[in-house]
Amino acid sequence: MRRLIYPPLLVLIFLVSCKKSALVSYATPKITSPEYIDSLLFVTKNNYQIVTSQAAIFSSTDTHIKLNSSGLIQRLTSAEVVPILITWSNKNIQPTTIYALGCTDTNQDAPFTKYQGKLATDPFGSYLQGWKTLHLLPVAGETYTIVLRHADASYGTDWSNAYTYAGPPDWWESKDSTLARQLNPQGIQRATELGQIFKDLKYPVKRIITSEFYRSIQTALLMNIGPINSEDGRINNLAYNIYPPGIVPGLFSILEEQPIDGQMTLVITHHPVNELVKYPAYSSFPPVSPFNWTGAYIVKMEPDKSFTFEGAVSWGMFKCWRDLKYPPNN
Repeated sequence: MRRLIYPPLLVLIFLVSCKKSALVSYATPKITSPEYIDSLLFVTKNNYQIVTSQAAIFSSTDTHIKLNSSGLIQRLTSAEVVPILITWSNKNIQPTTIYALGCTDTNQDAPFTKYQGKLATDPFGSYLQGWKTLHLLPVAGETYTIVLRHADASYGTDWSNAYTYAGPPDWWESKDSTLARQLNPQGIQRATELGQIFKDLKYPVKRIITSEFYRSIQTALLMNIGPINSEDGRINNLAYNIYPPGIVPGLFSILEEQPIDGQMTLVITHHPVNELVKYPAYSSFPPVSPFNWTGAYIVKMEPDKSFTFEGAVSWGMFKCWRDLKYPPNN
């Protein structure tokens, strides 16, 4: 009788053993770099080393980044967001894709380098604040303004780069690149996609105000999120801005004129509206905010018509947040 018991017993032991093997789990690897915040890696310098809890190989096909297999980011173009594939040494763990932001203002690429202006005083602080604000927007009952630099524009040149204001009548409104600088192909593509991003994120943009320069107007047209309410010379590029107080006071005047209605205003303008070095009274604003083409800074409007700086956001950050919130495959 005892001989008949052994075979079933052995089978039972074998099955239990197999079940235990199938339940083997592996510790989830983590990105432990302190600058990895809310699913975005803020790369604050050249030769930045990605730190992880387990050994891995790193790679990226994006041309904006120079990265070696050990996770050393030799260079990442300022304001760009790129995917990085992490292949863990433990082959039982699926590869991970993270996103990295060029959180500097000194690694710009041509042709933007010609039009950059003063360097941002605190790119990390400005972008981190903007990333956190993106997670909040839209906020029910709160009024915000997005101050956007027009899309990438390197075709042609403005008639009055020397600020002499000479030239044909209304040259700054022209679509002719021999009279005024126009959007390039990347600018056309990014403005178009940014409009879709705003729609996907359900931003309640009720008012759109542009400068009188066609590159600003065309950015709004390509975004296609609503009609342009006004073309305002107070926020014109300095190549033709005859508003005596200047472009920054011009923007602030426009902000003060907007209703507090729980909606959003989109203002499309130019550098140097991001340079507040001469306006220390606006203490919530950094002296110089990052302001790449098709990038922005966000302003919160208060009931008393005061306003505060709520961070800078690059085109890549808008896109990354949309893709994280609404994954393309869903």
